[in-house]
Amino acid sequence: MKRFSLRQAWSRRGLRVRIILLVGVGTLAPVLALGWASWARFGDMREQLLAERRLLAESIARHVEYVLQSNLEILQGTSSKLGVDFENLDIVQGQAAVKEAYLRSRLLGRVFLLAPNGEVLCEEPVGSGEITAVLAGLPVAAEALRTGRPTVSELVWDSSRGRRLYLLVPMRNWQGKVVGLVAGQIDPANPQLHSLLQPFLFSRNSSADLVDGQGIVLASTDPSRLYQQRDHRQFLQGLIRQRKSATGACHSCHPGSMLRGQVQEVITFVPLSLAPWGILLRQPEAEAFATVISLRRQVLGLGPVLLAVAVLFAWGAARSVTKPLGVLTGASERIAAGDLAEPIASLGEDEVGRLSRSLEKMRAALQESLESVAQANQQLERRVEERTRELERLYQQLREREESRRQLLRKVISAQEEERKRIARELHDETSQALTALLMRLETVLVALPSEEPRRRLEEAKVLAGRTVDGLHRLILDLRPAVLDDLGLLSAIRWCAERHLKPLGTVVRCEFSGLDRRLPTEIETALFRAVQEAVSNIAKHAQAETVLIQCALRGGVLTVEIEDDGKGFDPSKMGTPGAAIRGVGLLGIQERMELLGGSVQIESEPGQGCRLVLTVSVASEGSDA
Repeated sequence: MKRFSLRQAWSRRGLRVRIILLVGVGTLAPVLALGWASWARFGDMREQLLAERRLLAESIARHVEYVLQSNLEILQGTSSKLGVDFENLDIVQGQAAVKEAYLRSRLLGRVFLLAPNGEVLCEEPVGSGEITAVLAGLPVAAEALRTGRPTVSELVWDSSRGRRLYLLVPMRNWQGKVVGLVAGQIDPANPQLHSLLQPFLFSRNSSADLVDGQGIVLASTDPSRLYQQRDHRQFLQGLIRQRKSATGACHSCHPGSMLRGQVQEVITFVPLSLAPWGILLRQPEAEAFATVISLRRQVLGLGPVLLAVAVLFAWGAARSVTKPLGVLTGASERIAAGDLAEPIASLGEDEVGRLSRSLEKMRAALQESLESVAQANQQLERRVEERTRELERLYQQLREREESRRQLLRKVISAQEEERKRIARELHDETSQALTALLMRLETVLVALPSEEPRRRLEEAKVLAGRTVDGLHRLILDLRPAVLDDLGLLSAIRWCAERHLKPLGTVVRCEFSGLDRRLPTEIETALFRAVQEAVSNIAKHAQAETVLIQCALRGGVLTVEIEDDGKGFDPSKMGTPGAAIRGVGLLGIQERMELLGGSVQIESEPGQGCRLVLTVSVASEGSDA
């Protein structure tokens, strides 16, 4: 209902409005898709710019680490030259090694040897021993002595020399025990430290800072920021501790009130692996994303212009279509009202012009067509009436034939059963009695004969006569079992199945439901004969171990199902010579069910048993009970 309402609302709009909307949408949709893709690309460009700054910061960090590693290797070389007997150190030799390390390094402002207690044994340049108290209280010195690994300190305040940084390399004796330190001192004001960052300055307003774990600037491309503590101290401490990089806009981590009057920046931070330091790159956001911001402004400015052009184009296209269509609409309304006198003018050579010429041809032929249609309708009505009368006559004949068939069914079944009764009665009253008298005579003669040979021959004749009497009795029961007349269809089916199948060792199970009354005699007789034939086929051909017979009456329809687990057969080959005997029995079953207006369904496969379903309607029949 909702879809239908929307369709109705759309169809109520004028054609001009719809054309304007469709053309406008068709024009703007690609533009909007392109704009959306461009806008998404802006985000990719932004991420790419951030990634480039992260790569730059990583390059600076690798460069600084390379310089630090070189100086640590110089100090390590000093430790190697002094040998493993540090306890018996030759001061002259130690002073020479320290001096060599000092001269090789352009970054270290002082190199010295320390005892485990912090005492300075040798230093270059030679100065006062005030450095001893400073280094003795450094946690990094204690850590280097404890772990035995090279260590780099954060910014340390030295009252005599100001702020300093220290590189410490442990010295080990021949037992591998740490017995001292080789230390290098770096002055953050040393231009050599700042020169590590200058080659990577990528714009006038950008900056690169080397900061320690406290957020204090150790070196910078802007010397005025030396020793300043950055406003992201805790954030930088966490990144250095976790050895994680970060890139993003600075304003994303500040409240709005803190940014008023400040320049929004893009920052990139990369920690060093050799020292508790990190590289911090800063650049104004307007400068970093200048290209992206410019492209966004161009896209936003171009949007309204494209919208105006699309609306103007849609309006012109709609007008070029709706004006001639208005003329054709008026002509078609006149034709619909029955006015076929006024001709329709040609409107050009385009599609609308062809439409106008087609309408003119339609107007000229419409009157003739209406008359022809009227005549055809009259002829069709006459033919329909004649055909209807013919169908009614054929239907009446069909009903009469059906009634005749039903009557013939009753007569045929009755005649068959009456003939069976007569034959069974004559066999019982005459032939059976004669055979019984013959048995009695034979018995009398057997008693009177003294000789063995005649007695043996008469005994054989007596046995043959007894078998004949038994066979005659079975024949009488097959012709017309008394149980069918006395107890009804279900008892007769159970008796027939047990009589034919149980002597063969076949397990028989009968399940009956819904049938608590007697059916018409012809139906009971026909169904019993069909079941009798099916049971006979199972006994002769199926070699079944179990047979299930089900009878059920539901909704006026009686269904009899006979299912066995025998060797089965292929129903499609019933017409072949090898299946002639079984085929005759099944054909008889089908004929009996067709006479009752019922149906037969056979389901079987070789090796899968057989299922026979008999169905007949008993709703309109009365009861004989």
